[in-house]
Amino acid sequence: MPLFIRVTASAMIMVMGITTLAPAQIIRNQRPRAYGATTATPPPAPEARADSVLAGPTQLTPRGFDSPVDPATYIIGPGDQFVVFLRPQGIDFRLTVLPEGKVLVPDAGLVQAAGLSINQFRDELKKGLASFHHGSEIQCQLMLPRTFVVYVLGDVTTPGPVQVSAPFRVDAAIAAAGGVASPGSKREIEIRENGEVTATVDLVRLQRLGDTAVNPMLHEGQSIFVPSRGPACNVTGEVWQRGGYEIVEGETAADLIELAGGFTTNADPGDMVLERIAESGEITVLKLPESELATTRLQDGDVVVVPDKRSFPGIDFVRVQGGGGRDGRIYLAEGETLDSFRPRFIRLRNDFDLSNSKIERRQPDGSMEFIPVDLSRLVRGDTTLSVVLQSGDVINVPRLEDIVYVTGEVMRPGEVDFQRGLPAGRYIAMAGGPSDTGSIDKLEIFDDRGNRRDGDRDSVVYRGETILVKRRTAVVWGNVFIGFVSLTSLFLSAYAVITANSN
Repeated sequence: MPLFIRVTASAMIMVMGITTLAPAQIIRNQRPRAYGATTATPPPAPEARADSVLAGPTQLTPRGFDSPVDPATYIIGPGDQFVVFLRPQGIDFRLTVLPEGKVLVPDAGLVQAAGLSINQFRDELKKGLASFHHGSEIQCQLMLPRTFVVYVLGDVTTPGPVQVSAPFRVDAAIAAAGGVASPGSKREIEIRENGEVTATVDLVRLQRLGDTAVNPMLHEGQSIFVPSRGPACNVTGEVWQRGGYEIVEGETAADLIELAGGFTTNADPGDMVLERIAESGEITVLKLPESELATTRLQDGDVVVVPDKRSFPGIDFVRVQGGGGRDGRIYLAEGETLDSFRPRFIRLRNDFDLSNSKIERRQPDGSMEFIPVDLSRLVRGDTTLSVVLQSGDVINVPRLEDIVYVTGEVMRPGEVDFQRGLPAGRYIAMAGGPSDTGSIDKLEIFDDRGNRRDGDRDSVVYRGETILVKRRTAVVWGNVFIGFVSLTSLFLSAYAVITANSN
């Protein structure tokens, strides 16, 4: 190649931001060549710009790759840097993908790169250089992946922009945003592009089953949205990972068993049952043959029970009655405590009296033992009251009475029907109103445990509470005055009698 052509090519490389792999020459202010040294030295990592257009993205520290970059699937974008080797000439140089998506290749000129896989780019590069380097072996390798910003939004700990380095997968971007928050879904995470959902990510399948196909790589222009968690089911008994699992639409009992790690060696798949909540709130226990696992669609609240073949047919059950959200027989795993059992039957509703619940247990002699339990404390995280359940136990969660008691200075003391949100004055009116001596603005209200609070006609009253209407202050002082006058009259009369007798 003529000297002036090589110098011109070098000048073009300098203008377009393409540098040679001879950093020592550049440091010594020597003229860089279009084809540099034979040893490729990676450049230092670029510093973050202080005037970034996207202010405040989460900055990630350098990381290792979770696996080698696949040249067939890695999609090139602006900022990617490649090293090119020409053999046997011993020529090597570096190319950076420009913002327009192209690279400026010595001799070949501009070549499209963005949007292509590495393999596709290699083919385009070889076509461009073939006429200038006949018989040469042309190698092209990704040397330094680009960085870009994606937004991670929804139910994550710290939603907002995250700066990532390709190749970067969805789970890593979510981890950089602090992880999925407690109300968020791990199974229907959305990848959005141009305002449309282009894919969904299932982190549970990734973590439980190692399915990397559900964890794609990210590229520019994409964002991640974590929606709220959807319906959930429970699997208990002889599976490796018993517990609750979020389910996606269309999943079956077979999918749930798979997420739970499959059957243990002691499982009896031929005698499984499905606990399902009916519209009435009661539990329906259905036989679940193994042959129907793949066709049994799951519903919110379902519980799949896999019994132990060593103990069947003597399966242990606990019965829940009186309220609490689920009534009926529920399978009991060996050694299960009230705390671990609680999420399977309690549905937090304010018409059940969790604090006055009890366990009814039959003793060997036939007598009944009643164990009081405050389920409200367990719900708040206090496990000190948890007890080990036994087969045949009955958990009784009483329903709060739909009445309010009105007593004291009213026309018709007694029970009145509870209506959510009504103030005390309305309940007093339902009891005939205050008596002539009663004060509607001087009340005491007691809850079902005897706790007292002061109130007036506008105080909100809750189910099962008692309203005490007190006497008006004027009436009280009037009675005191009348009593004082009566006592004074009696004293004067006695004094007059005593004086008359003394004379």
